[in-house]
This record gives sequence, structure tokens and C-alpha cells, in this order.
Amino acid sequence: MQLNEIKKHWTGWAQQFEGDLRATTKTRTIKDLEIAEFYRAFKRTSVFSKPEGAVLEVGCGNGHNCFGLSQLIPHFKFTGVDFVPEMIANANKLKHSDDRYQEIDFLVGNILELEDNTCLASDFDIVFSNRCIINLNTIDLQKAALDQLIAKTSLGGYVVLIENVRQTYEQQNKLRQLAGLEERTPDKFNLFIDEPAFLEHARKQLTLVECKDFASLHDIVLYVLVPMINDGNTDYDHPLVRATAQLLMANESELSGQFGAFGQNRLYVFKRDPSR
Repeated sequence: MQLNEIKKHWTGWAQQFEGDLRATTKTRTIKDLEIAEFYRAFKRTSVFSKPEGAVLEVGCGNGHNCFGLSQLIPHFKFTGVDFVPEMIANANKLKHSDDRYQEIDFLVGNILELEDNTCLASDFDIVFSNRCIINLNTIDLQKAALDQLIAKTSLGGYVVLIENVRQTYEQQNKLRQLAGLEERTPDKFNLFIDEPAFLEHARKQLTLVECKDFASLHDIVLYVLVPMINDGNTDYDHPLVRATAQLLMANESELSGQFGAFGQNRLYVFKRDPSR
């Protein structure tokens, strides 16, 4: 897909689903896991112990990550940007409907043009993104997007990403083949991260602190085991999927990352080291 077609897709979902979670993802369970994993990752940074922190989400959609995380980390100030104005309008509607969210700022902004966005602060303690970079249709643009995230991160601050990764997706498809299931293919508006190339570029400016496959068990159940007993069909609301998500969210130990590299979502925590 071309970039204008990708934007048109997300505009259509924003118009169709408005403030509903469905505007940005097909399943509640993965969103709950993503918010929980961002929270745990933020807790492990040196920023968490500060009396306050400035956090930027790039590609915030209609705001659900910011809403959830702001309640878990009330001493952080959250700002969300998205390149689809309708997404930001929906985020602001949700914000104004709940007194708990009044301190969050939502702005229109493009991940490829953050440095030129005069509405944004010059730097943030944490800059994070959730399946946003995969909406850029070339590896070079994905690298440029990472550069823009880094540019908005303070020295000593953190870039935290949850992205879909081609290599782990291929591992998931190997499991599906063993189960007699057809391979899954990414949506047309996504280009999954090629991890070796992406990390090589990231290491020019960042130190990789952590890489975690937090959703492997969830995806094995959702995309392999449930289809095996459901005529090959994916069921996002299956009781086993919900139970798996609950188990993973209850487990704050390293066990949550001990189910192999089969989840399409992978967490990366980078630090912008002042010495680099």
C-alpha cells in the first residue's frame, strides 16, 4: 500500500469505530497485554522513580494507551500524537468525557515530522510507540521514523516500542503449518519490522536495554491452538484467549517471556545514552 492509502485506511477506521478500541486493534486481550507490558517496562526505567515524567506516545490512535497508562502512572504527564485528525478528535472526545483524563494532551502529528512539530516539547523522558512504525511501507522510512522518535527523547531517556516483527511472525507460521493450518499474512497496510536491519540502525544512537516476547503464549493460543479446535478459525473472544491474557497480566515475573518467540508483538526498550 502507498502511504496515502494507509492513511485512508486508518481514517476509515477512525470514522467507523470512533472512540471504540476496535479503531486500532481487533482484540481487547492484546491491547490489555500491551498496556500492562508498557507499564512494566516504564517501571524498570530510571524515570519511574522521579517525582514526575514527560511521556510521548507517537501513533496514539484514539488514546487508549494513554488513558490506561495515565491511571497506572499518575505522576507521568502523557502526550499523544497521531497523523489522522479523526483519531485525535476521537481521543479528545473520550478525554473530555472523563475527569481522570484531563491532564493528557492529544495533538495531530506525523511520526516522520516530529522535529518540525512546534506544538511538541523539545524532549521527553520516554517516547513510546505501539504498532505504529509498521504502518510505514519501506525499511528506510521505518528507520527515519525511529530517528524522529530519538530526536524527541531526552539524553538519558528511553524509546520504548511494541512492534510486529517479521522473524517471530514466521516462527508462528511454522507452528501453524505443524498444526495443519494455513499461513497467516500481514494486513496490506503493514510492513512488519525486519529486526536485524532495524536493530542495526537503532544501535547507532541507542543502547538496547531489553527485548521481550511478552505475547507469545497469547498468540500461540489465539492463532494456533484455538483454530485447531475451531475449524481453522480465529476467535478473538474465545474463553481460552481471555484466560491466557489474564494469566500473563497476573504474572509480573520473567516467566511471561518464557514461552518462545512466537508472538507477532515484541517489546523493545532502548536508552538514549548521553555518551553516544
